[in-house]
Amino acid sequence: MSTQTLKNQELVDLTNGLFAVKDLKGVKFALVVSKNMENLQNELKHLDDAGRPSEEFIKVAEQVQALMKGGKEDEAKKMEEDDNHLQDERQKQIDELQELLAEESTVQIYTVFSSQLPNDITADQIMKINKIIIDN
Repeated sequence: MSTQTLKNQELVDLTNGLFAVKDLKGVKFALVVSKNMENLQNELKHLDDAGRPSEEFIKVAEQVQALMKGGKEDEAKKMEEDDNHLQDERQKQIDELQELLAEESTVQIYTVFSSQLPNDITADQIMKINKIIIDN
């Protein structure tokens, strides 16, 4: 295990990389992947909360999509214009999330020796999880 200080965006990328390899075989490898996924999800929970759109925004977006699918583009456009403040609030929320992603966090990362990597892992998968791999 190692302590690493990484930008939150790097932690998100590592989490996505771990999801990409979670079905590969190997007991030790699977344990490391599982423990890291749990740690990182706990560490990044505040980002999930910060990025979640409001219920009102979701409701209006669903209504707009339904109107668009029904061929009622004019009604959809009017609804978007009437609820323009929701789009402004959502954009502000996205901007704040981008700031959070640029911040650093210090986390405990479980590591795996390169010799313990599954034989069928690809170079692309290795690049996505390289922060947990130690050469031996």
